[in-house]
Amino acid sequence: MSKKNKTFKQKTYSGIQQHKVKGKTLIPPFADYPNLKLTSWIDDRLPELLWACLLVSCGNRETALATFQEVINYVAKKAPEASGKITHTGLSQLDDQIQKDILSIITSRKENKEILQPLILYESLPAKQQWEQFLPSHANIDIQLLIRGVARSLGHQSQEATDCRWLYVMTFLMTSKLRLHDKEELEGLFYYPNFGDLRKIRPSIRSFEVALSLGLKQKTDWPEKFWNECLVNTPCYPLPSVHPQSHPNVGTSIFQVNEVYTALRHHMSRTIETTNIDPKHDTTFGIVLYSMAILQELLRVGNSTSILARTGLRTILESFVTLSYLLAKNDTSLWQTHRVHGAGQAKLALIKLDELDNNPSYVDKDTLQQLANEDMWQEFLPVNLGHWDKTDLRKMSIDAGVKDEYDKFYSWTSSFCHAHWGSVRDTVLQTCGNPLHRLHRISRDHPRMLPDVIPDACYLIDKMLELISNAYPNFDHRVSVNS
Repeated sequence: MSKKNKTFKQKTYSGIQQHKVKGKTLIPPFADYPNLKLTSWIDDRLPELLWACLLVSCGNRETALATFQEVINYVAKKAPEASGKITHTGLSQLDDQIQKDILSIITSRKENKEILQPLILYESLPAKQQWEQFLPSHANIDIQLLIRGVARSLGHQSQEATDCRWLYVMTFLMTSKLRLHDKEELEGLFYYPNFGDLRKIRPSIRSFEVALSLGLKQKTDWPEKFWNECLVNTPCYPLPSVHPQSHPNVGTSIFQVNEVYTALRHHMSRTIETTNIDPKHDTTFGIVLYSMAILQELLRVGNSTSILARTGLRTILESFVTLSYLLAKNDTSLWQTHRVHGAGQAKLALIKLDELDNNPSYVDKDTLQQLANEDMWQEFLPVNLGHWDKTDLRKMSIDAGVKDEYDKFYSWTSSFCHAHWGSVRDTVLQTCGNPLHRLHRISRDHPRMLPDVIPDACYLIDKMLELISNAYPNFDHRVSVNS
């Protein structure tokens, strides 16, 4: 088996081949199930089992599990109607005596009372008055218990969350509202966590808990009220950065790029064959010089790890694909079409600006007029409102044989150009480190330093310099210092 296949088998997510194409949408395997209903442990079910989360996260696990077992035994022997109602909302809906009995079991240990004391901080806590009767009243409540309890239970596959979900499932199993025929699975649940293969038992617990929660359809506003009170009463603070700082090989230096830029200008002069319009020659050298100018800007201090660096790399990629496509087709009329289209875009910008009262500062109208009239009078110049070759960059990359480069550099850099959510989230927002805020987003003090684009830019430009050398031999200069 190749290294590539081994790597693929270790992935915890589906690849492109596993997605189904529906129109212009890629549908992952799980999302393709009919009548799929999504549910959230963090948003909905953790707050309902908050008391259990606190016990198993902030105290001794064996003690917490012993308390859970006592609750399960009570429900099984004396209150089968409490099956699935050991949640905060469920407890508030039980008869007074059953509710009192269960709360008495939960708070029977002194340690449990201390751990659960922060519950009474919540004004919207279901059955708050009943909880207050069993919990000590302190002037100073340790909010850290609450933070620790929620933090350790946030992950729906965490040990703490799984323990709480086991408690919920067992109230159904012990009252025969859940029936299992697999002896090994049944014993694993009965004697959890001290029997059987936990690598199989824990996923089963989580699956049962999700299914039972969806089947119960218990209406409650407690979870949202819980999170809202957490937001109002506790502060945001940033989560420590988990982004590894990359240290790529040095792609190039400004001296190297300037030297190649000068050499390329000389090579352009040496290969001129006519003073007439030469779309192929002008475009070939122009696109590469343009890309190198972008690289020169990227090499300025701080630029290569910025947001704009991704848009610069995206432009270099499009330049590479366009040049590869033109050279692969090598059609005189196509070179001319590309040139006319560009002049037409200058004309279009010009006539649109003429209709404005206040012109923008980023462009000079005289320059646009010069570009629009350079090859012919603009009154004879058509304006193509579509793509210059009635295609798109992806198809061009396929025709030019550079689809690998397109796949490598197009998607994520384009996200930065279009301010898609992913790039916005990655650069200027961060995760709140307060577990009581369920990992929501807060702003960064300053944009995150992003991975350096210089090695990738050098790779693409060296590819273009190779195209130059093939079209106009011989040009052996490259910008990469290690090429």
